[in-house]
Amino acid sequence: MDWKHIHFDWNRARAFLVVAQEGSLSAAGRAMRISQPTLGRQITAFEQELNVTLFERVGKKLVLTESGAKLYQHVSKMAESANQLLLTALGQDENVAGDVSISLTELDAFFRFPALIHQLKEFAPNINLELIVSNQVSDLKRREADIAIRYHRPTDLDLIAKKIGHETVRLYGQKELVKRYANKRPDDCPNLQIIGFDRGDRLAEHLNHSGWSLKHNPFKLICNNQLVQWQLVQHTPSLVLLPEHIAQNNPDLAIAFYEHFKPFELDAWLVCHRELHTNKRVRLVFDFLANHMAL
Repeated sequence: MDWKHIHFDWNRARAFLVVAQEGSLSAAGRAMRISQPTLGRQITAFEQELNVTLFERVGKKLVLTESGAKLYQHVSKMAESANQLLLTALGQDENVAGDVSISLTELDAFFRFPALIHQLKEFAPNINLELIVSNQVSDLKRREADIAIRYHRPTDLDLIAKKIGHETVRLYGQKELVKRYANKRPDDCPNLQIIGFDRGDRLAEHLNHSGWSLKHNPFKLICNNQLVQWQLVQHTPSLVLLPEHIAQNNPDLAIAFYEHFKPFELDAWLVCHRELHTNKRVRLVFDFLANHMAL
């Protein structure tokens, strides 16, 4: 390889990749933890270095030009190779002290994980934990987390998954509210309100599959934060989707429309990248969670 012709700045390539993925300098700056002006200078310098225009502004967004889109494909492959190199290197690390990040849902983080923290710290006192709390799926191949708890089995062959349990998700509400619906069909309850996650149709489709044919919209309250939903169901005449093992610990809640709502049946999986599974500290935390988070 003629190395003297490879002289562009790799850091600028990384900046280009992040801006393309985030869609703006401000969002990319937050992701990279650098200032927007600094990032803007890196993009300008990269464009001058390559003698191409990488982005055009559409409203508040930065959109790839045709040339930028072609270059993005190559830079994406570079990033994947860099991530794979890092994963392989971390997998060889024999040190049981250091950082381990765990991605988990809001409900797991709030209801299940705090009780385990002390045990885990006693079990592995030299490991520093980072909890990434989000209902969005972390990309383990891009090192967004070392370990993740997911509710669908990953199909990627680069990931190792261990089943740690099963969850049944039903509709719940305050007991007094649920009593009002006793011996009634959902179609006969015009004031029925269900807290939705978003304005998508997935839950509405599930209701249809459960035999509901509502003539009104029950999703008049939307919230994508499950901990806020937990508070809302206790303070408003609303129903909410909750796992049985969590809802059963609240004596004020009861199952709504038991005969008329088909519950969601979900398997819980502990997931880790295959390369990181050989890392001693990651494997230590992985095995601890597998033993203590089983449902």
